[in-house]
Amino acid sequence: MLALVAVVVFSAAGLLLHKALEQVLVADERADLLGKTEVVKHFIGEAHSMDDLPMLRRHLSATSIGGRFRWNVWLVGRDGALLYGAEPLPPTVQRDGDKVWLRRQDGVELRGAHFLLPDHAVFPDAQVLIGMDPRPRQQMLATYDDAGLLVGVAGVLCTIALAWLATRRGLRALSALSREAAVIQPGALSRRLTLPEDSAELMPLAQRFNEVLSRMEEAWTQLEGFNANVAHELRTPLAIMINGAEVVLSRDRPEAEMRDVLESHLEELRGMASMINDMLFLARADQGDAAADLVELSLRDEAHGVGEFVEILLDEKHQRLFVDGEHRLPANRALLRRALVNLLTNASRHAPEGATLTVCIESVTKGQGLRDGGNGESANGVEGARIVVINPGDPIPEEVRRRMFDRFWRGESSRSKAGDRFGLGLAIVRAVARMHGGETFVDSVDGKTEIGFTLRTPIRAVVTDNAVR
Repeated sequence: MLALVAVVVFSAAGLLLHKALEQVLVADERADLLGKTEVVKHFIGEAHSMDDLPMLRRHLSATSIGGRFRWNVWLVGRDGALLYGAEPLPPTVQRDGDKVWLRRQDGVELRGAHFLLPDHAVFPDAQVLIGMDPRPRQQMLATYDDAGLLVGVAGVLCTIALAWLATRRGLRALSALSREAAVIQPGALSRRLTLPEDSAELMPLAQRFNEVLSRMEEAWTQLEGFNANVAHELRTPLAIMINGAEVVLSRDRPEAEMRDVLESHLEELRGMASMINDMLFLARADQGDAAADLVELSLRDEAHGVGEFVEILLDEKHQRLFVDGEHRLPANRALLRRALVNLLTNASRHAPEGATLTVCIESVTKGQGLRDGGNGESANGVEGARIVVINPGDPIPEEVRRRMFDRFWRGESSRSKAGDRFGLGLAIVRAVARMHGGETFVDSVDGKTEIGFTLRTPIRAVVTDNAVR
């Protein structure tokens, strides 16, 4: 393709230069013809009698005007007799005013001038024809075309050679990147492509590829940890059920004891089913599912409703719940309550006895923890709400805060399921927030812990029968 482009470019350039040179030569010939015409008129004007005719011929010959190579001059008398000319007068091919085109006996077509001498004393009513031989111009153009062809061919070959060298050099870096990428396996995602410093074109590609590898490595690490956590969480209840079944089957047992064992197994199975449902929910959230079945809700009323649901848990530690603020927006009631239950359960577990838990609700605008969910901005500038659960407690280290919303992660070293079941509670809170176009956050300072999330207002929704679709 590049060779074809080079051929077209050089051919077009050669054609344009040929036309330009031809125009210059034609203009030069015109000027030369005018000069020769004036010379001929001057020599003829110096002839005052027929005795001067030999002198006229010598003058014309001495100035090389009468030669056959470039110029031909004919002086024709009134009676048609040829008074001067190196060869017989050729027939006229075309006349145009004082311009004439003649064809010599050798077939060469001359371009020249024609004028009359009506008042000349020696040659009255005689006519003069001057013909110019175009072959020198044609030879020059042919020589130029030959040289241009050689230059064009050399240029095309040089272009192809340079393109081949440049492509080979560029592909060398690309081939190196390809070889490095080919050896990257799922178990070796820590490897990175060597950035090609000498290739500005491939540098952004290699950087983006390394960024993809970093994200894949992080996802792979999370997946391996997730698999290990799932295996661990399932191993414990399965071991309990297997051991219980083995003990019961070791000898005959009373019906009541068998019932107790089955009830214990049923409790473990329900816990496992709950964990699997939570995992499926998180998987849908990871796929970018947005919250559906949105209903215009009062966040304050929902917080009070959830407070009544966890009231028994709070009473066990003599804790109280206070709700501050109000905001209304479309949200999925079940998901919202699920997130609030998880936050209040977490806050109650880590707060001391007799503590007061606070749910703070406030309106937020764009940039305050809201993601660009493509829903647009509300007319009054309010984009959503911020829900914060505040409880007194020990400060949370930074490394713990960074991982609080990870799956199967709990701050305690023990992996007991007390309180947070399988360590999915705060991960579910983050999923609910993202399904509503928001994010989660946590802060711990001066003996006070704040954990919460934001919700985006979907202003393009259409409200019908209290549902937003």
